[in-house]
Amino acid sequence: MDIASVLELLLADGRALTIPAAIDYFAIIVGVIAGALVACDRKLDIVGTTVAGLLTGFGGGMVRDLLMHDHGIYFTQHPELVLICTGICMFVFYFRGIFMEGGLLASEGKGFFLLDTLSVALFALAGASKAFAVEEGIILSIMYGAITAVGGGALRDVFTGETPAIFKQSNFYAIAGLGGSTAYVLLATVGCPVAVAGVLCVLAVLGLRYGSVKYGWKTRAEIDLSDYFRR
Repeated sequence: MDIASVLELLLADGRALTIPAAIDYFAIIVGVIAGALVACDRKLDIVGTTVAGLLTGFGGGMVRDLLMHDHGIYFTQHPELVLICTGICMFVFYFRGIFMEGGLLASEGKGFFLLDTLSVALFALAGASKAFAVEEGIILSIMYGAITAVGGGALRDVFTGETPAIFKQSNFYAIAGLGGSTAYVLLATVGCPVAVAGVLCVLAVLGLRYGSVKYGWKTRAEIDLSDYFRR
């Protein structure tokens, strides 16, 4: 395929964006590693670590697909990926020191933060793109994108007895996923080529996530406007 063909594909106006399998797999694998590391931090056993990893990687997409009804369940269509991710969870469990002791993918390191943020961005893109392609509408497409982006982490926290991280005061995480899916759906709706909208979706998530860390933007834990109304 020559450069002209590539540009024509990227700039073509259409309703469906086919995400390359390698990128789709990358997003899920990063989510699985993140979930397995959280499970190791919480001292879960091998079964708990595997379940937490799979929930993080597949949970958001599973909830999205169940809500969308007749458009297929992603993880049942890719059983080989489930086996690969199970093996990854077991590897993280038995060799956690590679990840948790100052390595490139240490849970507090910059490398892992980048991969985790990319995972959220790609999940948001996958969810919003699938919903938009089957004409779910603007609002539902944005919602499905956000659910795919952060739903897996929320399910993992619920199953491990924690308040989901997306409900706590923090730098932008759920907001970043919501912002990315919103950017994609709105751009695609006004006729922007879906490939370009996809790139801008990923950039929106990266910008919101990194901007919130750099400038200290955080969601509010509580706020009470009662005094303003009384006055």
